Amino acid sequence: MRPQLFDTKKKLKWIPYGYLFILFFTISPFLGAFLANVIGNSLGCDINEGGTDECIRIGVPFGEVLNGMVAAGWLFFLTIPLGAIFLIILTFVAINDSNYFKKH
Repeated sequence: MRPQLFDTKKKLKWIPYGYLFILFFTISPFLGAFLANVIGNSLGCDINEGGTDECIRIGVPFGEVLNGMVAAGWLFFLTIPLGAIFLIILTFVAINDSNYFKKH
């Protein structure tokens, strides 16, 4: 079977970057929600999915932005299955392409 994604042997070095991109894509909603909770706790704000206080610090209302970041953490339920599918596809393509270049 011909190479599907990595058409030259030099491009095989990009496989680890693909895995890192998939990992970052998969956990990015969790990282955003975690960051929002850390910022909210450090500012002394009450942040949750149900609502938030205004959280006005230095004249800037942070509450709605932090609330949106926490609520976006629910995208985790979408990115985990997609990340698993992308991981399986990349693994299959990487094995296929590396086997092709071992034979030729």
